[in-house]
Amino acid sequence: MINAAQKAAADNGLQKTSTFEGMFCLSPSSRGTSEGELRVRATKVLDATDLINRPHFQLYNKAFSNAALHWILRPEATREAFFNGVKAALTPGGTFAFEMGGLGNCSELRCALLMAVGRRVGLARAQEADPWFFPDEDWVTDVMERKVAGWKIERIEREWRPTTTDSGGVDGWIRLMGRQFFECLPEEQREECIREVVDVLEVVCAKPGGGYMFSYVRLRVLARKTE
Repeated sequence: MINAAQKAAADNGLQKTSTFEGMFCLSPSSRGTSEGELRVRATKVLDATDLINRPHFQLYNKAFSNAALHWILRPEATREAFFNGVKAALTPGGTFAFEMGGLGNCSELRCALLMAVGRRVGLARAQEADPWFFPDEDWVTDVMERKVAGWKIERIEREWRPTTTDSGGVDGWIRLMGRQFFECLPEEQREECIREVVDVLEVVCAKPGGGYMFSYVRLRVLARKTE
């Protein structure tokens, strides 16, 4: 994401005045800039779940997140605090745009992981190791507009986005993205479990013409701070 932002700045002749840091980025307010001028300044790298305790209240008019919130929001205790933190950082009327995995995302992958790991340590322990949270439109609307309050959802959508695997195939994806599942197993059981998951998914996800496809589901939200 940062590389893409740096390239976009360079393409528009802004590389000398633009810097980018961090996995979670907030764009500074454009108040005080002349018409047609774009300023992008670096932000500190912070814990996204602790934004509410950071001294940057109402400094920004836009915030964005891409493909990160399904990891950040996994612990239930962080969810409302996170949206309160983003709200505190925004000026009144500021917007928050984010995309994350939505309900149904990678369901075949999670099913294979939960079943293989759960068979060895129990389903409850496998669920604890699951690193993701994939909500739907109703959940986001309820949390942001009613429980946290001070937000207005202006646009929300959930889209199925079938995605062909890269050169790493099913094996590479499972070893990288599913690593936390296998960490709850004794080390001597991990490779056997990985192989079990991969063998099943290479059947389920096989494309007739070759390669493999994962069922990504993306949840996209544009919200505005009303207070």
